[in-house]
Amino acid sequence: MIRIHIILFLALCASIATAKPNVLFIAVDDLRPQLGCYGVDFMKTPHMDSLASRGVRFDHHYVQFAVCIPSRVALLTSLRSERTQQVYGPHVWQKVANASTMGKAFHEGGYATVSLGKIWHGKSEDGSGGDTWDEEWHPKAPEYHTEAKTADSTKSKFEQRQELKALKKAAKSDEDGGGPFFEMLDVPDESYRDGELANTAVDRLKKLAADKDKPFLLAVGFHKPHLPFVAPKKYWGLYDRASLPLPPQPEFPAKAPELARNHGLKGWSNIPTGPGADYDEATVRHLIHGYCAATSYTDAQIGKVLATLRELDLEKNTIVVLWGDHGWHLGDLDQWAKSTNYERATRSPLIVCAPGKQANVGCSALAETVDVFPTLLDLCGLPAMPLTDGRSFAPLLTDPSQPWKEAAYHVFNRGTKKSPIIGYAVRTAKARYVEWHEGWSLDGKLIDREFYRYFQNKPDELFNTVSKPDHAEMVEQHTKLLRANPAYRHP
Repeated sequence: MIRIHIILFLALCASIATAKPNVLFIAVDDLRPQLGCYGVDFMKTPHMDSLASRGVRFDHHYVQFAVCIPSRVALLTSLRSERTQQVYGPHVWQKVANASTMGKAFHEGGYATVSLGKIWHGKSEDGSGGDTWDEEWHPKAPEYHTEAKTADSTKSKFEQRQELKALKKAAKSDEDGGGPFFEMLDVPDESYRDGELANTAVDRLKKLAADKDKPFLLAVGFHKPHLPFVAPKKYWGLYDRASLPLPPQPEFPAKAPELARNHGLKGWSNIPTGPGADYDEATVRHLIHGYCAATSYTDAQIGKVLATLRELDLEKNTIVVLWGDHGWHLGDLDQWAKSTNYERATRSPLIVCAPGKQANVGCSALAETVDVFPTLLDLCGLPAMPLTDGRSFAPLLTDPSQPWKEAAYHVFNRGTKKSPIIGYAVRTAKARYVEWHEGWSLDGKLIDREFYRYFQNKPDELFNTVSKPDHAEMVEQHTKLLRANPAYRHP
């Protein structure tokens, strides 16, 4: 009898030892590291802050391309844009031999896989998504709550559009509701897509927890604080607009090339847009307020999902990752939105909470979006992918202070689809170097160059110092580093 008990005990231990962890992956659109856990005291983000207290906060995480589609392609394939030549448009990463995807890898590894909300963005030219999920679901709620008020099936589409237009025109003041780039109404969280998404994620967590036979990968993609800044009124009420800090460096970097600028808020509001647009202080404060409110709204939705994870007693065997798909300019550098190679656009939050790993610590090592996929495979004991541009940072979760990467790489495109101009960038611990070339080749015609030094507690990117004599040696070092990127394909 004793021997039987010993055998059963050893079998139980072996089962526990080999049990694969679950994964809760949370993506947030347009999320810059403007969170309480990143030292921004005025932000109200208690749930993301709480997650950081249970895991490792990466202070220097960089995306591969500061706009939605290519950034998510880099995440979900672990391939750099220099390799896939993916920009904002139909997916083209499938043309890369041996490319693999996160959903497929976990599905083949025996996981239940569920994608909710904005995880992948867009499809390939033939209309296929290119990944394998057991379930893929998207919210049905309208972008603006005012749209729901006009969804009267007895009226024609034209009448509904006209009514919506009249509602938006009438709702000009903060108290009344909103305008083209925002909406502030006293409505429940689920009136908007991210509230609906949070409720669905809670439901799916409960169903996944009930299946004891399979571990799960649950990917939940929240949309806010992406424009328009729509959030229930209570989240706007968390902030005093008059006391919110204005952009610390509102001027475009001196001697920087014009093609490094983005298009601002074109298409989102009736305020001036584009280079040299003049935003008065009231408009700037309104936009900053909207971004903060939308961030706090999403934080509250994330809190609902994390609370359910805890209530289901899943925390002890679930890896939780919070990832921002890129940063966002809030008037800094005379820029709004994303779509640049600058620090505010390319740096985003990355928080990883893994059972048995470090908790409540910051990591200053350079980490990249392409590293997330191989890290999850590593932590879950799944086979490595056949082709990757990333590196598992699992060791950093145990020892965040150990030496790590020398450089992070990212790109951005200008020009046209047929005649692209690509800005190739390399970011090291203390500097960023950018070369703008015609086409997807560093051998293409050189258009311009940029070089910026970064100093603690000083404004970033004040001057493009690429031609400064005392920076010549560092520029040369970064020129070589740029070409050492193994993902770069020579023609």
